Amino acid sequence: MTDIALPVLGLAVIDSVNPSALAVALWWMARPGAAPRLLAYIAGIAVAYTALGIALMLGLGATVERYDAAFDHPLVLALQLALGLGMLGYGIFAPKQGKHAPEQPQPRVGGLIGMVLLGMTVTAIEMVTALPYFAAIALMTSAPLAFWQWLPLLLIYNAIFVAPPLLLLALYVFAGRRLQGRFERWRLSLQRGARETLLWIVAIAGVALVGDAVSRFMGTRGDLDERFAHERSDAREAARYASLERAHQAGARRPDRADRANRRHRPQFD
Repeated sequence: MTDIALPVLGLAVIDSVNPSALAVALWWMARPGAAPRLLAYIAGIAVAYTALGIALMLGLGATVERYDAAFDHPLVLALQLALGLGMLGYGIFAPKQGKHAPEQPQPRVGGLIGMVLLGMTVTAIEMVTALPYFAAIALMTSAPLAFWQWLPLLLIYNAIFVAPPLLLLALYVFAGRRLQGRFERWRLSLQRGARETLLWIVAIAGVALVGDAVSRFMGTRGDLDERFAHERSDAREAARYASLERAHQAGARRPDRADRANRRHRPQFD
């Protein structure tokens, strides 16, 4: 369990660096009375991310249970390895965004329900870039873990994921307007560095996929070697048993020397 929990929680820390979610939170902090809206926004993110994770775990868990051997096939592992190497290469060699990139339009949603929907919408849109989340789910399904094992781990993952905006909310509540100017500068900095952060996430997720593919391939190879060794041992035992059985049958059909001598010296009566 520990060998799965540590990589999953490490991916959660990486995934928590979400520039878009933090930029939206910082933008709302520049307005008065933002605490309830921010809390609703974070709740929307947490609910959507957790629900999607549970759905993926249940769906992938059933698939892995049904096609467990197929996921460890060398071709599947080779495809996963190629995908991980491609993501790693893209994260390292993709062109970076310029320092003076144009500022993106900011969301204009008000009300608590609107903020919850905004959090869910941001989460749904960015699921295509939630590569650490997919890697963590792949690790948990390949273990495989029981429901009572992976559900707390998934909830902890999502708690770590929403920790940065919660910390910003705590700073907003305790610091008030004194940090509004700093929040605005942080927002602009996050927006300009969003592409670089995404590339880092892609590269790290690629490393996770490569490591998982290599470890599963080595484990599968070890299982195959062990199975072949057992099969060879069983074949040798079967051959030895067959040889003994043939020798026993041949001995039963062959009369011994005493019987042959008695038959030669037995008197013949007309």
